[in-house]
Amino acid sequence: MAEDLPPIVDLRQSATALRVQRGVMRLLRESFDMACFAEVTLKSGRRADVLGIGPKGEIWIVEIKSSLIDFQVDRKWPEYRDFSDKFFLPSRPSWMPISFRKARG
Repeated sequence: MAEDLPPIVDLRQSATALRVQRGVMRLLRESFDMACFAEVTLKSGRRADVLGIGPKGEIWIVEIKSSLIDFQVDRKWPEYRDFSDKFFLPSRPSWMPISFRKARG
């Protein structure tokens, strides 16, 4: 199935981030029946990597961090929580639990 998909091209994001984005959108559609949109500009001017709208109108935002450095230098992600009913930060299990706990304070 994956070989039937067109190549991912986006000069703002890494190939890893784009693959994660595609997987996140597929998961939200198939498992939660959500309509998904990529790179959605919010009222604050920030851009959500993935925004999902559920069958009951709930809004989920997924901010993709494809590397530990990406997570460490990005200080704007807490702002996304104000625009969603649920907020997620998918990442590699090997580094996120420790780093995320420190960032939450």
